[in-house]
Amino acid sequence: MTDANLLKEAERLQVLLAEQAAKHDRETTFPEEGKTAMSHSPLNTALLDGASWLTFGQVISILARGDASFATVWLMHQGSAAMLRALVDPAQASFMEAEFRRGAWFGNALGEPTSGNQFLMPLQQARRVEGGWRLSGSKRFVSGGEGAKYLITSAVCDGQPGFFLIDKDDSVRAEEIWDPMGMRATRSQLLHLQDTLLPESRRLRLDPTQANAIAVGLPWISIGIAEAAMGFAIGYAKERRLPPENKPLAELQWVQFSVADMSTRLEAARSLAIRSATATDQRTPDSPFLQMQAKMVANDAAIAIATAALELAGGSGYLKSRPIERYVRDAMSGPLMAWSPAVTRDLLGKAILGLLGPPPA
Repeated sequence: MTDANLLKEAERLQVLLAEQAAKHDRETTFPEEGKTAMSHSPLNTALLDGASWLTFGQVISILARGDASFATVWLMHQGSAAMLRALVDPAQASFMEAEFRRGAWFGNALGEPTSGNQFLMPLQQARRVEGGWRLSGSKRFVSGGEGAKYLITSAVCDGQPGFFLIDKDDSVRAEEIWDPMGMRATRSQLLHLQDTLLPESRRLRLDPTQANAIAVGLPWISIGIAEAAMGFAIGYAKERRLPPENKPLAELQWVQFSVADMSTRLEAARSLAIRSATATDQRTPDSPFLQMQAKMVANDAAIAIATAALELAGGSGYLKSRPIERYVRDAMSGPLMAWSPAVTRDLLGKAILGLLGPPPA
């Protein structure tokens, strides 16, 4: 499928997601209708089929305009799937790719309650057994983990970090604690692993030179939220009429200034995300730095644009009958996702000063 057709397919799913987004946010339920539709869509295997990272990012932003929670879960699913070919056993890699193509859902269970942003540096110790290791511990913020058939997880194995693709079997239990401010439909529950098998045949041989789908995609989540918020602001400014002249809100200069600022912030975030994705496609050495910069700028843009749109709508925007209050809450999640702004600035600053590998261009 061409890039244009993939984007058109994303627009189709966006409409489906938007119809139920408020309901899922209110009830803290996962968009199962979106999952069903995606499992039968060419979007779901686009990365494995050779889609560019730029197209992938644009698809993410379109889905996020409809429902940022679903776009986030799908990104985690895609991030796990992108690792399938890193399995040490070729037979397992082929089997898991076939499972993915058949519509099996994959979750990302890497975060630990005490690990902070260091999700690639597990602290929990696994014990050696025949055929692999067994792990007892908890993994937090597992977006979509309840409906996943397989999970990417990690542990310290013989003193070294180990990453595995595991079955979500009876040894894995979800704890019902998810009641967050935003991204409520992700169902990012806490998972408890009790003597869960980490098979040697399912170990991942990670290649640090390969692109990380989640790092590429996260800026586009915030961009999608920002696009949705700005779209709401423009629509509201045109429809809201002020007495006594019955003029549209859009004729007020401060509203025009506000929308102009939104557009500028959004374009800056989108341009950096495009540059980041293009650099990833071209495998340039500065692509990891650009991914971090793109996320940081997009996170800031989403919060600023959503907040400005809420201010523009006034009391009407504060009501749950309007989607802007959800956009504000969802936008706030961006800086909380790894890597946080503090970690990002630390890494970028060290790189620019020559203290951590080659500096970004």
